[in-house]
Amino acid sequence: MLAGHQEIKSYFVKIIEEKRVPHALLMLGPEGSGQLEITLELCKMLFCINPKGGLPCNSCKTCHKIATFVHPDIHFAFPVIKHDKFKREETTSTHFLKEWRQFMTDQIHGNITDWLKAIGGSNKNGNINVAECHQIIHNLGLKSYEGKYKIQIIWHAESLAKEGNRLLKLIEEPSDDTIIILIANNHNAILNTIQSRCQILRIPAFSDNAIEDHIRGKFDLSEQKIKEIGYLAEGNMRKAEELIGSGQINFSTDMLEWFRKSYMCDPDELVAWVDYLNSLGKENLKSFMRYTLHFLREYLLAYSFKTTDNLKLSDEEKAVIIKMQKILDRNKADQLNYLFNKNIGYISRNLSMKIMLMNMTFKINEILRAEVNRFV
Repeated sequence: MLAGHQEIKSYFVKIIEEKRVPHALLMLGPEGSGQLEITLELCKMLFCINPKGGLPCNSCKTCHKIATFVHPDIHFAFPVIKHDKFKREETTSTHFLKEWRQFMTDQIHGNITDWLKAIGGSNKNGNINVAECHQIIHNLGLKSYEGKYKIQIIWHAESLAKEGNRLLKLIEEPSDDTIIILIANNHNAILNTIQSRCQILRIPAFSDNAIEDHIRGKFDLSEQKIKEIGYLAEGNMRKAEELIGSGQINFSTDMLEWFRKSYMCDPDELVAWVDYLNSLGKENLKSFMRYTLHFLREYLLAYSFKTTDNLKLSDEEKAVIIKMQKILDRNKADQLNYLFNKNIGYISRNLSMKIMLMNMTFKINEILRAEVNRFV
């Protein structure tokens, strides 16, 4: 079941009822905004045998076929690499359908990097070639098998590049029963000639609440962890699911512990603490630092308005904010914000994480001890 995007679902219900579904749609949205999911939701609305209030029943055989990616009237095109048994110029999406269905089952919010990794092409560039365009034209020239429509979904349409010109006539003058849906993150990478022939539907990032509801329904996590992931994901469902893999980090507790150890500056404890942070790995460190930046932003709001109401923080984190206001003024919070912003950019570089983390720890000590306070 698709989380969030109620306005888009309502829009789909309306255009279907009014029989004005566009023949060509360009689903534009940031990574992790659920374009593929919302596209499949539209397919269900169009094909469902027992719709309720315009929404799919999700239980009929047609909904099941769409949910398992095997409906004969829904065709997929996506970037591929050379298949072992075919020349590159002959390889099309049909040769990777098994892998594609598994990918959609496991990582429906995945990006192009995830997909290429899934088919063993991490170090290769996937694209949609001439043969694929011919296959698309062939698919849409067939009669529909079960439904009223034939639907062609082109995922990561940026990979069409100039080959997209081969589809212009089809996009501009399709048959009445044909719908072409292009899914993309970057409109600048889509040919203007294609964009001008499509109705563009902009898919927004998920709300924090939608992400939290999705996580709550699928994973056994504490409410605090769900809230942390909700705002750290920044509307990106793919990032949210990636963050779930960082479950060993208790962000708020570890952040406070880092500040405490930095303030006390016991050499043995600092060495052990930096070793711990380093052991988390680069991606988890990025998540941890993003959390700290988020916390500091919320902290500054609380400091300015003298209230913790309406903050995107748990009750425990709000309690931490109240304690910290005794020793952390706006100037210090700004300095910490700058420190974490600067160093998060260094994580992907080829440098010593231990040295970077130790330098940060000493800098945190300097900031916190700018005036004599006791941090407990």
